[in-house]
Amino acid sequence: VTAQQVQDLLGIGMVQGQRAAGGGAPPAGNVGASRFLQEASECELTVTSILEELQKDPWPVQTDHRPLRCTGVALSVAVGLLETTYPHYGARIMLFTGGPSTSGPGACVSHELSESIRSHNDL
Repeated sequence: VTAQQVQDLLGIGMVQGQRAAGGGAPPAGNVGASRFLQEASECELTVTSILEELQKDPWPVQTDHRPLRCTGVALSVAVGLLETTYPHYGARIMLFTGGPSTSGPGACVSHELSESIRSHNDL
């Protein structure tokens, strides 16, 4: 997923004159993107409460399968969102996952448990 695709899908185009040419503070972001991005100091309480209330995924998973995780696409969307909103500035994406990516781009193992993941013995 490219930054342009994320921009089109989420409706968060850059505002005229918003791109800063080197140095200075990052642009304030556009109104559409503020639905998805906040400064860490502004969302710390919300993130903490979300993490405290996490529960096991209610979707049933067959005993001989891994849960489907499309981590690669999620990270691609996060990168595209940051590239669109704050071009040419540093940022941090934090990923909390409970296992390997099993679906879509970036999948490192199939969802079937019969296929093993590399272990230290393989190295």
